[in-house]
Amino acid sequence: MSAQQVELDLAIDWGKIAQLDGLTSHVTLVNRTGFDASKRLIGDNVLQSQAVYGGTFHKPIHLVQAYFEDKLDGGRWDLAAGRLPVGEAFASSPLYCGFMNTALCGYPHALAAKQGFSTFPNSTWGARAKFSPGKSVYAQAGAYQVRPQAGGPWGLNWGWSGTTGTYLPVEIGWEPTLRGGRLPGHYKIGVGYDTSSYKDNFQDATGAAFALSGRQPAKRHGRYSAYVLADQMLARHGEGDQNGLIIMGGYVHSRPANSEISSFGFVGLADQGLVASRPKDTAGLLFAYAKVSSPAVRTERIEESLGEPLLFDANGVQSHEALIEARYDVVLNKQVDVMPDVQYVIRPGATRYQRNALLAGALLTIKL
Repeated sequence: MSAQQVELDLAIDWGKIAQLDGLTSHVTLVNRTGFDASKRLIGDNVLQSQAVYGGTFHKPIHLVQAYFEDKLDGGRWDLAAGRLPVGEAFASSPLYCGFMNTALCGYPHALAAKQGFSTFPNSTWGARAKFSPGKSVYAQAGAYQVRPQAGGPWGLNWGWSGTTGTYLPVEIGWEPTLRGGRLPGHYKIGVGYDTSSYKDNFQDATGAAFALSGRQPAKRHGRYSAYVLADQMLARHGEGDQNGLIIMGGYVHSRPANSEISSFGFVGLADQGLVASRPKDTAGLLFAYAKVSSPAVRTERIEESLGEPLLFDANGVQSHEALIEARYDVVLNKQVDVMPDVQYVIRPGATRYQRNALLAGALLTIKL
């Protein structure tokens, strides 16, 4: 099974073109094709082993984002507006897509799986503002349209029909450099609130279990998530931003009443330059854990006892899913690298009915 992505990025510096210092514009287009290996091979509809699959409706070209960014007051203020994924700025890290599974690439899964937290390759109308009073601290906030169809199959449907609410993220970050600037770290806490209404995972409008009453699930206004993310370089092997041993970790909690994944945690290691003769190669190890919402599990137990289809199209009563991923990125030159990758999935689909699975593959990256 394979998946591929061709990406085109266009950035324009309007300071050089029209003397509008600090103003830039960004456009990203992608083409994605292939198969969902996790779903086809192991029946996993919670985590996806190939981050470059999906989201483009198999169209030959899909607009990811198109926005303006302006840096003011010597870079202390960073403003952006246009067609933006929330994950362009919030809960993101260049370390995360060193791994292939969507458990972490390019955002913690419990955030990226939610409708309001729009992610690559889809975007909605949005704006954000980031303020950095010093080199090591920042605060940012934003407001984004919540629209289930996002920009449509081509990414070019920029209307407001079908909009359900607004996603409001806030994040505070601390980025210290230890040992005289040799060991960088990134620490952030954030919250996101979606003003849309979503179906309750257990109750109907009367407070009874909808799986028993036969009534429609109650609508719960608002859905929140809170997260803590961190990474810290422990030892340096070279002068690059990631040349060294880095430990990373994080935790996400979401409202159990109307979220599929209520808790998500991960811890990982990335080591670039571990082998002195291969200073650009990177080894990585990741463990991730996703817990299904308790109200959803209660509903699935009732549905299973009645012989009915289960919530979230589950293959059995869910509880949790875990992932162990190991990879080694071999940089052949400035344009080409190959990354062998092995993933061990525990309870695929978050259910005991699916056997643990071992997946092996490789990611080929070509930059022009």
